[in-house]
Amino acid sequence: MLLAIRDKTRGWIAYVIVGLLVVPFALFGLYNYIGNGGDPTVASIDGEEITRTQLDQAYRARQSELRQMLGDRFDPALFDTDQLRREALQQLIDQQLLINHARERNLSVSNDQVANTIRNQSVFQVDGAFSVQRYRDLLAQNGLTVERYEASVRQDLVLGLLRQAVQRSTFTSDTELNRILALQGQRRELAWAALSGDDYRANVDPQPTELREWYAQNTQRFQLPEQVRLRYIMLDPEAMAEQVEVSADDIQARYQTRQAEVSEAAEREVRHILIEVPAQANEQTLEQARERALAARQRIQAGESFAQVAQAVSDDPGSANNGGDLGLIQPADVVPRFAEAAWALSPGEVSEPVRTDFGWHLIEVTDVRATELAPLADIRDQLRDSIALERAERAVFEQGNTLETLAFEYPNDLEPAAAELDVEVQESDWLTPTGASDGPLADPAIQRQAFSDDLLTSRENSDLIELEDGRYAVIRVVDYQSPQREAFADVRERVEQAVMDERTREQARADAQTIAQAVNDGASLTDATQGVTNARLNAPQWSERNERELPAGVRETAFRLPVSGSNPASAGVARLADGWAAVVVTQVENADPSEVTAEQRAQLRQSMNTIDGQTAFRAVLASLREQAEVRVFEDRI
Repeated sequence: MLLAIRDKTRGWIAYVIVGLLVVPFALFGLYNYIGNGGDPTVASIDGEEITRTQLDQAYRARQSELRQMLGDRFDPALFDTDQLRREALQQLIDQQLLINHARERNLSVSNDQVANTIRNQSVFQVDGAFSVQRYRDLLAQNGLTVERYEASVRQDLVLGLLRQAVQRSTFTSDTELNRILALQGQRRELAWAALSGDDYRANVDPQPTELREWYAQNTQRFQLPEQVRLRYIMLDPEAMAEQVEVSADDIQARYQTRQAEVSEAAEREVRHILIEVPAQANEQTLEQARERALAARQRIQAGESFAQVAQAVSDDPGSANNGGDLGLIQPADVVPRFAEAAWALSPGEVSEPVRTDFGWHLIEVTDVRATELAPLADIRDQLRDSIALERAERAVFEQGNTLETLAFEYPNDLEPAAAELDVEVQESDWLTPTGASDGPLADPAIQRQAFSDDLLTSRENSDLIELEDGRYAVIRVVDYQSPQREAFADVRERVEQAVMDERTREQARADAQTIAQAVNDGASLTDATQGVTNARLNAPQWSERNERELPAGVRETAFRLPVSGSNPASAGVARLADGWAAVVVTQVENADPSEVTAEQRAQLRQSMNTIDGQTAFRAVLASLREQAEVRVFEDRI
């Protein structure tokens, strides 16, 4: 376009036109450089950035933890979305602080530690053995490279080392341990007077004006959240996998691949003889070392045992004294050339000299611990599902590009995309900002997009949304209800019930406090309750700290009360399920630490060390926060 202007326009007019064009282009570039272009930063720690994408991933992980922890009881409506996201962000900040701290102190882990950790992760195992193919497939499905995942594992291991270093620096002394044991096994004699809120209902008659005043002061309890209804297209590989055809030949080929993987990963008992070669050795030195390795091999072929020759000539001090024995190893435990040679040998066979960076090796395999793959008939369905899901994931990825393009080209209509992809446009029920509790829309990315200003204002198709488990979606808001308060007439019964509960509990608590104060002033529990007709006395009884037959509030209050020698009776108030109680402690017996077994003492010491270690670790984090420059961008969370 600028060339056309140049050809058709001359003089000062051309400069004016070009100038007018340059300004918006320059501002557009500047906006993308300093504005909202790319993945926005939600926090920075000493210059290290945490992005919105990282926060989204941490938030989803936190939701998954809660879902696994609570099972069927999990209800997203019970958890404040903003609070969960802030908790996830604080965890990311703590993690980055620790990463920076570990980096400053040059903490590191070996490649072998990383490899062993990954091999032992059950998610990458097939029939109890690590599967290279499954490892690569799962990483690919989750958009991870091998390098990125291994870097993540390495980072987790380093942070684990840092945590262990801090936690293991704590110690519980015998004096402190004896004091804890005495308190832990302590018994207390206690009694209580229970006051039920129901006994006060006859005295409570809230008037209409009182109900309206209470309603006006507690409107947040009767607030209906904003809601949207959506039309959407969802691409789900798991659903698509059910329709994918997988032939018997495909299953047979996958089974053979699994057999090869199991064989490749089988552990082997190996021993070796090393003829060491300096790193900068010349050709003559290399050849002399190889001649020594060949001479050692000839001795073995002539009848000497491998172990005898290894003890005599091997330059590996760690294995030479054991006849060259390296024990059970897997391919990842050794360098590639060594593994390639070892896994090409049959038991009892001795290799030709094998060159590695360490020198020349003679290798003998003494045993193969092969892991047998289950018969094809037993895992046919598993193999079929695995193949179908892989194909479905590839298809969904390709369809996602088409969906994104058509949703953009037809911003007010999802039908063209649905027709092209042969899927249905679905419609949701009313959704709140906490999202759906389950189903295809139970994803924070859906929630965030559905209530974004752009979609609420334009009512156009969203961008392509990448969801958990490889799913993709495009949504469009078709209806919206703003937040509104429930009318008093609709909630009057709930308001009256709440006022009644509040007033009766207040009266029960006031009487419980009066009784407790009388006991602390010197009266007996019986005398203190004389004027309170609703009080129900419970006779004194000895209780341990974890006595489950007592009401939880009574037990917890009783073991918090101080008891002095001059006034053995001590009273306080406790919350009950239906009211309040005045609790009295009259006697205390500490446990005898000498009666505790050595094993119990060791277990308690370990628990206390763990608790102290966690406290110390939190103190380290607090110190790191004080020293670091932490910035949180509130408007981007």
